[in-house]
Amino acid sequence: MKHRSPIENRPEAPRVGTFVKTGSAAQVEILGLAGLDFAILDAEHAPLDLPALDRMLLAGRATGLPCLVRLRGRDPAMAGAVLDLGAAGIVVPHTCSAEDARQAVSIARYAGGERGFSPSTRAGGYGAARPDTYPPLADAAVAVWCQVEDARALAALDAIAATPGIDCLLVGPADLAVSLGTAPGTPAWTEAIEAIVAAGRRHGVAVGIAVGDIDDGRRWLDAGVDRLVCGSDQAFVAAGARRVRTAFSPAPSGVS
Repeated sequence: MKHRSPIENRPEAPRVGTFVKTGSAAQVEILGLAGLDFAILDAEHAPLDLPALDRMLLAGRATGLPCLVRLRGRDPAMAGAVLDLGAAGIVVPHTCSAEDARQAVSIARYAGGERGFSPSTRAGGYGAARPDTYPPLADAAVAVWCQVEDARALAALDAIAATPGIDCLLVGPADLAVSLGTAPGTPAWTEAIEAIVAAGRRHGVAVGIAVGDIDDGRRWLDAGVDRLVCGSDQAFVAAGARRVRTAFSPAPSGVS
């Protein structure tokens, strides 16, 4: 049987995860125990260094939660480091062309790629993996998600989606709105996301989207998306704190 990413081995779509922006292994552990399908550790927009990612990825493995890492770019050294630490895959931001997509695949792969080889890492079982069989198994098990969030990417959607080795097109709705010079919810923004979804469907590639609430998630599932990144650990904590504060706020006083 083909060795596949642990995300792809999960039950059928939809698959639901969240961003993790707080450098806490306990947060990842809690999310894993909550039964999410995946988490994306956000090294692009949060101050997560390799020691923090090391602890977070270990917590994910301990609870069976596949964790991808969103990179700051297409740096092969950083991609190799997080994959060696046991990341289930990488999320590469601002994928605007077929060449960007090819680079995203290249930094995650041994065969024909740029990933430096060492089976002595956590991903290689600290030397337990056989050097001759580990590279192809690792290549097959690592997920590559390309984030599509720029207006200029819209002209290259088919070329991006057709790139061998791409597992998911992840819509960045906020960045996309800024790039389009519009606001979320406008016809131009909606049409752009629908075009991304259609490209993924044409080429048999999963499509994901970051959403802020459950209603948005349901809407995009109905539109053909099958990976939801719902909020973040920070948003969950903030929402819970606001709910408690609101529940115990004094009622408005009457006007005499």
